[in-house]
Amino acid sequence: MIFRDLLGSIVRNRELAVEMAKRDLKGAGKGAMLGRAWLVINPLLQTAAFVVIVSYVFRVRLPGSAGPLDYALYVLSGMVPWHIMTRSLQESTSLIRERMELVKQVIYPIETLPLTSILVNSLASLLTLAVYLALSAATGTLRPTVLLLPLPAALLLLLLLGVSWIFSIAGVLLKDLREIIAIVLGLLVFLSPVVLSETMVSEKLWSVLMLNPLAHVVVCFRDVLQGQFHPLSWMVFGLAAATAFCAGAWVIGRAKTLINEHL
Repeated sequence: MIFRDLLGSIVRNRELAVEMAKRDLKGAGKGAMLGRAWLVINPLLQTAAFVVIVSYVFRVRLPGSAGPLDYALYVLSGMVPWHIMTRSLQESTSLIRERMELVKQVIYPIETLPLTSILVNSLASLLTLAVYLALSAATGTLRPTVLLLPLPAALLLLLLLGVSWIFSIAGVLLKDLREIIAIVLGLLVFLSPVVLSETMVSEKLWSVLMLNPLAHVVVCFRDVLQGQFHPLSWMVFGLAAATAFCAGAWVIGRAKTLINEHL
């Protein structure tokens, strides 16, 4: 019953979520000289700087690779889901707290707040994806499996919605949660398949790294972008997405009444 009501609410209020995302985008960079242009400039500069530094300054190469951009493409394919995961999970902890006045004034469907955040934060991932596709096409490594990208994207949406619902409730009580999540995710990027490959580390260390469920998200996105297939990662990703969504739905469904009373 809870799952059906939440899904129905998201579908009914999808236009509201989109409009709120547009409002957040309009407010981003307000007062800055370049304004909203920073939403595009910042991730593009970061991506371009990364490609140049990694491929041509440090000359990092994947074992057995020939081209100078091989490792850069490897990392870029992992950054596509990582961008949206890190930003969405960090912001989810303060979604309700930062919109307290809005929630007080109207009967706002708080279950749609993570969807708005995900839509806004998807911009950086889309730009990274565009850079990846352009570079892979230029180097002749673009794979037709990229057409399957909506599949891991759908699973990631379920995962982020579920976890964000839980974090948004926890963030009302624990105001330091955002900083804790930011630190953890900032460290995890260097201990994940985003920057490390299985051939770069020992088998034992790789097994430890893959204990992180987010690592399997990166692997699955890289599978469709680079034409690979890791069945175990797809199983873990699918199970994690379903579990997170169900757990998050239960938490937000049970907590909505308490939140309204608290406000």
